[in-house]
Amino acid sequence: MIRHIVALELSSRDPQVRASHAASIKDRLEELRDINAGILTVDVHFDLGDIATHWPLVLIADFETREDLAHYQSHPRHRRVTEWMSDGIVANRAVVDFEVSHLN
Repeated sequence: MIRHIVALELSSRDPQVRASHAASIKDRLEELRDINAGILTVDVHFDLGDIATHWPLVLIADFETREDLAHYQSHPRHRRVTEWMSDGIVANRAVVDFEVSHLN
């Protein structure tokens, strides 16, 4: 199984705009669960908000294979979401993909 983690830093400093953008990102990314059968999970979680320097949200997605992850990333629906996020919504992102050989 391949785990895909994406932490997102939002561009806006306005709390209401940030909350709206975070909710929209969550909705748009979680709607991509049905792109292919190799997608096991797609979940977006919000930071607790206790530490100001934390980024506000993270995507955690699991895929059966690397090919399933590649298909997800190149799919037109995914590309539309990432293009929308890149248009002034998301300031930075950090991505880690790794193989999970066992579940804890």
